[in-house]
Amino acid sequence: MNAGDAPDLGRAVLETVREASAAARLIAAEEVLERLVARGFGECLGTAPEGDPCRRLAAVLSGLPAIASLASLSGRTLYHDPALLSRTYARILDRGGDPPRLMAEEIRANSRDYPRPVPVELFEAPPFDLAPAVIEAALKAMAAGEEYRDITFTTTSQGTVYLFSSLYLERNYATFLAQQDETFSMNP
Repeated sequence: MNAGDAPDLGRAVLETVREASAAARLIAAEEVLERLVARGFGECLGTAPEGDPCRRLAAVLSGLPAIASLASLSGRTLYHDPALLSRTYARILDRGGDPPRLMAEEIRANSRDYPRPVPVELFEAPPFDLAPAVIEAALKAMAAGEEYRDITFTTTSQGTVYLFSSLYLERNYATFLAQQDETFSMNP
C-alpha cells in the first residue's frame, strides 16, 4: 500500500474512525491525525496544497459519507461510524461527563418524542451506567439549576419515580403514562 494515494488515505481514515466506534469511543480529528502519522500517512497529509495536515484530514473526513460528526460539549468535533455507534449513543457518550445535562436531554427527548416519562432507574442501566449516587447528585443539581426548571417527577402507586419535562408533558398525563408503564412492566 502506498501511503500517498488518496484512496488509501480515505480508507485509512475510515478504518481509524471505525476502530474507535467499534470500541464504543468517539474520536477527534487530532487523534485520527496522530494514528495516521503512526501508520505512515504523515507525508501524504502534509503535501496538501494548503500544507496543513488538519485541513487535509478535514477534507477527507467530510468526503466520507459513512462517517458522522458530532459537535461535542467540549467544543471539539468528534467522529464516529453510525453503522457501529449510533448517533444517539454517540451523543450519550459525549454527555457522559455532565450527568445533569445528559439526564435532562434524555428526559426531554422522551417527553417530547414518544411522549413518555422515564423511570429514574433507566439511568442506572446501559448505555448510561450511572451510579445511584451520581444520579442523586444530578437530580439535586437539576433541582437547583434554572436551566432545568422543566424537569420534574411523578411517583406511581408502587413508589416508582418517573421523570419528565413539563415543556412536553402535563403532570396528570405524565402520571397516567407512568402508571400505565409500571402496570405493563408488572404484567408482561
